[in-house]
Amino acid sequence: MIRHLATRRLPALILGAALLTAPVAAMAATAPAAGATAPVPDVVYGMPHVEAVLSDALSRVVTVGRLQMELDSRAVELRAPQGAGGLAVENLYYSPVQGRFAAEIVVTGSQIRLPVSGRAFGVVQIPVLSRRVIPGDVIGPGDIDWQDVRADQTTSDTAATDAQLIGMTPRRGVSTNQPVRLRDLQSPRMIDKGSLVTITLSTPSMTLTTQGKALQDGGKGEVIRVVNTQSNRIVEATVAGPNVVAVAKPGTIAQ
Repeated sequence: MIRHLATRRLPALILGAALLTAPVAAMAATAPAAGATAPVPDVVYGMPHVEAVLSDALSRVVTVGRLQMELDSRAVELRAPQGAGGLAVENLYYSPVQGRFAAEIVVTGSQIRLPVSGRAFGVVQIPVLSRRVIPGDVIGPGDIDWQDVRADQTTSDTAATDAQLIGMTPRRGVSTNQPVRLRDLQSPRMIDKGSLVTITLSTPSMTLTTQGKALQDGGKGEVIRVVNTQSNRIVEATVAGPNVVAVAKPGTIAQ
C-alpha cells in the first residue's frame, strides 16, 4: 500500500517542480544578454521647438511689427532617432490678406515631416484716447493710452506717436481705445473767421506788421486766407498764435 501511494505522488512532484522553474526560465530567456546595450531613446521635438523654427521662417514674410503666431493645433510633436538633424521649415505659404499660413516641419536628413497651419500677423503699438475728447478740448499726455493692433489694420493716416495727438483737438467725436485718424484732428482754433488779425512778415533784418481780416477759421500751423485791410489784397498766411498770422513772401504786407 505504501509503495502504491509513492508511485502516485511521483508524477505530481515532477509537475510541481516544473511549474516552479518555469518563470525563472522565462525571465532568463527575456533578460538582455550580458554586455548588450539598452535601446537609445528617440529625440522628441515639441511645441517650443516647432514655434521657434516657424517664427524664424515667418519673420521673413511678416516684416512689419512684432510677429504674432497662432497654430491651429497645439498637439504638435515629432520623434526622430538619435543622430538625426534639426528642424527646418519647407513649403511655406503665407497669405498677407487672410493672415493664414501653411508649412511642413521636417527633421533634416530624414523622411520625418509634419504639416502645420495657423494665423500669423505683425502687431504694432499705437496711441489711443483713454477718455472721450470733444471738439475744442485739447488732448494732453494724460488722455493717451497705448494699444496693440494688427499692423494691417493701420494706414498712413493712423496716428503712430503721441506727439501727433498732444496739443490737438478732434474735428468730430473720436472713439476711445480705437486707432485715431489724423484727418479727424486739428489744431485748436486760434483764429475765428471774420476776426481781425495781425499779419507779420519777419526777415533777418526786420519785422513788418499790418492789420488784416481772417476769411477762415484756423488753428496753429494751419494756412488760412486773410485780407490785408490796407490794400484789400487776399493772401495766404500761417497761423502763428491767437489772432496772429505770418506771411513768408517779402512785399506781401505792403501790397
